[in-house]
Amino acid sequence: MIKLKTAKAKFTIFLFILPALLLYTIFQLIPIIGGIYFSFVEWDGLAGTKLTFVGFENYVSAFHNKQFILSLSNMARMVVFSVLFHTPIALLLAVAVNAKLKGYRLFKTIFFVPTVFPMTAIGLMWYFVFMPTGALNTLLKNIGLKQFAIPWLVNKATAMNTIVGVNVWAGIGYYMVIILAGLTVIPKDLYEAASIDGANPVQMFFNVTIPMLKPTLIMCIVMDIIGSVKVFDLVYAMTSGGPNGLTNLPTTLMISEAFKYSHYGVGSAIGIIIMLICLVGTVGSNTLLNKGRRVE
Repeated sequence: MIKLKTAKAKFTIFLFILPALLLYTIFQLIPIIGGIYFSFVEWDGLAGTKLTFVGFENYVSAFHNKQFILSLSNMARMVVFSVLFHTPIALLLAVAVNAKLKGYRLFKTIFFVPTVFPMTAIGLMWYFVFMPTGALNTLLKNIGLKQFAIPWLVNKATAMNTIVGVNVWAGIGYYMVIILAGLTVIPKDLYEAASIDGANPVQMFFNVTIPMLKPTLIMCIVMDIIGSVKVFDLVYAMTSGGPNGLTNLPTTLMISEAFKYSHYGVGSAIGIIIMLICLVGTVGSNTLLNKGRRVE
């Protein structure tokens, strides 16, 4: 009788997870398997045309492509600056909001608003700000700083850095909310005990707040790394990877290779490389998170 109830309970659980499992299989697993398959063939992406098995040739072609190497460099820049600025700034803002100073609700809303809008909309908005005849250059000319009015999204020295800056601005509010949620569950007793021991606010920040937020901060950093690797819509909306591939990321180059140049196999290979980078980041993140929990 007990075994029958257990079997019935397991079957009920399976029925509940079946819809999610089907969706995952259709929209995640099958495309991944298809991408792996197409990465080993030469194909122009047109139905009815011949597929030729080429082994790892598409991967070799990708790594011999100067545009792909440049896109990896741009991706590394995106990841580094996102990690350097997102979590630290978000932490300071979260602490300020958590202190509930006058006007903190408005303050929190202002920084969270960018996370509500799609990245495509944010990219288009900043494109009209940074375009050669955009709002920023118009302002600089009107206030007598014409020498600083440059083509921000075309200039080699500023194009990628401008996109990185917009990405940093757009993501701060998201991580601020996550860290703010972590701050709300820190026991107040810890701060009271530290205060009794004579600790000042700065000491409490480094000796209470940071250690208690360690798992949350690690999670934010890991999410930031994976999210920065997969950035596509922001770059595509602002520059489409131009000029001449200067601001390409692996994601934008993948789309160009597959659908613009009809190198579907090379595009699929780049997609699999992106997936492997994300997989390494996920495994590394789990290791760091588990280590953080053991320390706690």
